[in-house]
Amino acid sequence: METPSHEFPDGEKGSLKPSSSPEQVALWRRNYKKILCLNFFWMFLIVMPVVVPFMESYGLGMTEIYQLQAIFAISVVLLEVPSGYLADLFGRKASLVVAGFFHGSAFTVLAQSENFWGFVIFELLAALGNSFYSGSDVALLYDTREALGESSEDSRILGKKLMWSQVGETVAAPIGGLLVLGGVLWPAQVNAWVAWIPMIVAMSLVEPPRRKLEHRHRENLSRLLRVIFRTDPLLRWTFFSLVAYGLTTLMAVWAFQGYWRSMEVPLVWFGLIWALYNLTVGMVGRGATRLEGKVGPRTILIFIGILPVVGYGGMGLVYSGPDTSAVLMICGIAIGLCFSISRGLTQVVTKGALNSRVPAELRATANSLSSLGVRIGFALFGPLLGWSFDENGYPPSLLISSSVCVLFAVFIQFPLVKKLPQKRE
Repeated sequence: METPSHEFPDGEKGSLKPSSSPEQVALWRRNYKKILCLNFFWMFLIVMPVVVPFMESYGLGMTEIYQLQAIFAISVVLLEVPSGYLADLFGRKASLVVAGFFHGSAFTVLAQSENFWGFVIFELLAALGNSFYSGSDVALLYDTREALGESSEDSRILGKKLMWSQVGETVAAPIGGLLVLGGVLWPAQVNAWVAWIPMIVAMSLVEPPRRKLEHRHRENLSRLLRVIFRTDPLLRWTFFSLVAYGLTTLMAVWAFQGYWRSMEVPLVWFGLIWALYNLTVGMVGRGATRLEGKVGPRTILIFIGILPVVGYGGMGLVYSGPDTSAVLMICGIAIGLCFSISRGLTQVVTKGALNSRVPAELRATANSLSSLGVRIGFALFGPLLGWSFDENGYPPSLLISSSVCVLFAVFIQFPLVKKLPQKRE
């Protein structure tokens, strides 16, 4: 998606190309590998492939599990933009170190939790970590590119970042699947130790110089909202698309494990399936920029709009509970890959378009604002979907979700497609 050449409200584009020593340049350039390493270990979540069965082992149903995620979402809603704003104000590295502390604390608490309220504490700590992390790593990547005099319009670095995130989760997933053979508690116990690694990596980052926000909080937020919602219609619809399709993927992710378990997929296979899903996200994200160059942004955006409709609808149609045949079970798992493909494309193409259009000094706040939109949506609709799974079963719930995704495509994604210039520059 092309980047417009318009000036931002202060007449600057946020590009920073300072004269610097070779030693400084070398330190900044190392940020690339360190941020990729940070993303790898942030998503090295051994417990995630079996986190739903882990919580179910303490008596929770899908309603309670979605309620926990709603608590997480509401917490993020309250913390996301303030934490992103603090990253813009005081620095991305400080934000990432704080994120690493809360991340490690959260999974340490999870390993010791035995009831709903213990899991609530875990969700609150995880929300703090996620809020300080969200957007800060992307903003630091773009700050580094600009400090090195590289183009901020090239979204390939987002593809690499996404790839390493998914590789981390992909490598961790089968480990979790194997550890569960010793008991459903083992993955959480091991995860409690490795969850501290991101903080150690974040401490080694070197923040490049950038134009920082002045302490005019109301004016800064007003400026960001003006840039997103009034300055550029294409940017506005890009923001809406990023929120809508982040939500569709997040809702599906928390449905997968209950869906598999209700079809009696062996628990030991959860790790391998989770690894497949995450590897698909990473591979798609890695090649998304190249694919966009070949088929054009219109095709990519239309594809993103269609995939969740097929994903929810297909999973609902092949489902027959414990009586689901092996062939249909495999089909249901394979159809779930639609969300992995959608996520890989969205997180590179759509997010890259957003970041290339927002001023550097407001970038972390903009990323946090988009994540906030996703979390608000989940807080509103997640518990409702979880309740529907428990009360009505998976087929009707999934088919209704597919219908909602049709509305997203018609009223958000297709208007975005229409806003694209006729010819790529």
